[in-house]
Amino acid sequence: MRCYVFAALMVCAGQVSAQERMELSTCQYGWAAVVRLIASDAQLQQISVTDDGWCQIDDLKLLAEPQTNFKVETLRWRASDMERFVEQGLPPRSLEIVGVGVSIAGATGDRNLDYLMGLQAAVPETGFGVFVRWDGVQNAVFVDEAYVDFSAENRIEATARVDGVDLSDQTAMQTSIGSMGLKDLVVTTQFSGWFETYLALPVGYGLLREDGPEPEIQVQELQSQVIEIIYNLPEEIVPGTSKEALGSFVQSLPTPRGAARLQLSANPPLGASRMTPFALMADTPALDEIVELGLDGVDLLFTWNPKGGN
Repeated sequence: MRCYVFAALMVCAGQVSAQERMELSTCQYGWAAVVRLIASDAQLQQISVTDDGWCQIDDLKLLAEPQTNFKVETLRWRASDMERFVEQGLPPRSLEIVGVGVSIAGATGDRNLDYLMGLQAAVPETGFGVFVRWDGVQNAVFVDEAYVDFSAENRIEATARVDGVDLSDQTAMQTSIGSMGLKDLVVTTQFSGWFETYLALPVGYGLLREDGPEPEIQVQELQSQVIEIIYNLPEEIVPGTSKEALGSFVQSLPTPRGAARLQLSANPPLGASRMTPFALMADTPALDEIVELGLDGVDLLFTWNPKGGN
């Protein structure tokens, strides 16, 4: 999955007007370039241009991981200043993507298992969207909208600003890698089962020990450890009300029900330049060193509104 997100973001970056229309040749060229980033042997898809000027692929199927098929009933996108991309290999100034009917099915090679996993994903409810633009005056990339809509009351939304991004030419792009950083981030999410469905297995598999006590006991121990770390963070980074909300949210895991909001601002932005002091350290930094060197100027606010007394 990471490679698809990366490929999409690499061709992102002034705002798409409602009147702007994509040309079929531009749609085909752009998609072919993305496919090359994903996998050299990936098959090209049948692309069309909708009446309102979007590039569109129906029944998209891609191999996301060695044993996983990624399917999208309808994938639509449009971009501004695509000439930059076609003629110079530079990101367009903006990109808007919408996916409807997303599902993930197995590609294990076991026909029975793949059939059953296909049935499990036969009614895709998930959708996603992102609108990203590059402001060349401020040298910043804005994520004006990003969302994943799993089902009713299961949704993640985010906006962000990344400073120090110069996409004016290839040299400037390479130089800005070391200077870019996350300045603002806002994430809101509704929890009504998506955590258990999509995250509990990979996260739990990596954290729970085979030789440990019962899983429920291990979860309680992990919760206590995380809450202790939260309450040890400086008040100037995470105020007391946010610590309490974070602690309550952690205690609701792994079955959270409610709405959460995280707001992060960083001055200077969070980027590679903040990592330089750690690279010069001979030993692994302690938590207080990470906070002092890596989180100076960072403000983090968090709210948690549980549903049904969770």
